[in-house]
Amino acid sequence: MADKNLPRIETATKIRVPHESTEISFAFPSAGPDNYRNIGNKILSQNQKVPTGDYTASLIHSAYCSEAQNELEFQNVREIMKNRLLWVFNRNLWTGKGVYVIQDLKAVGRSQPLNSEDLEKKLKGGKEINGIRFSKDKLVRFAPKETYRLGEHSPESFAKDGVIVANCGVEGAEKLGEASTKFRLKKPSVYGIGNEGEEQRVAALYEGAGSGLDFCGSNVFGSGNGDAFGIFP
Repeated sequence: MADKNLPRIETATKIRVPHESTEISFAFPSAGPDNYRNIGNKILSQNQKVPTGDYTASLIHSAYCSEAQNELEFQNVREIMKNRLLWVFNRNLWTGKGVYVIQDLKAVGRSQPLNSEDLEKKLKGGKEINGIRFSKDKLVRFAPKETYRLGEHSPESFAKDGVIVANCGVEGAEKLGEASTKFRLKKPSVYGIGNEGEEQRVAALYEGAGSGLDFCGSNVFGSGNGDAFGIFP
């Protein structure tokens, strides 16, 4: 057994995946398992970025749909999806009118309350795509209730669902739709909150028991059963 007091070199593997018009590099192995904020803080302490939905969709697509899917690192991504949660660093504010999605770059989770009026101000002057509104910097999105459906989907409807588009972007939603066809049961699902009040949650992806690709935008992050792959700047 190696002496832990001896000098040694430790390096992390980089998982490079296509993302939009470029590539991004994820750190391997993952951070976790632990709860949402602990994982986020660990990733940030290593001078890496936390994986928002846009980034995570590119990782999932490569792990399930690429020619490199049988590489050890991508097998590990799929193993985490089967057995635990893959944290998605997005804050979701569910309201009677729809869901606001905020990219959680500092991994604050639910520790800082969100206000729909403040978020509306950030959305002003942004862009609307298929009914989903994006702020100019794309950090804040809003999906009206009529753009999404909670529960089971086909891969095609999953890729166009407002919750998925708001959390993962247009391209990311399409990637998750394609990836959902590779699961044992090709019935992806969207989980959220459908009541009239305002409730703040975080997000996660996983392979549900007896189902396909599940996106949960209503997680309270108390579970310590989640992982995430940091992103090299």
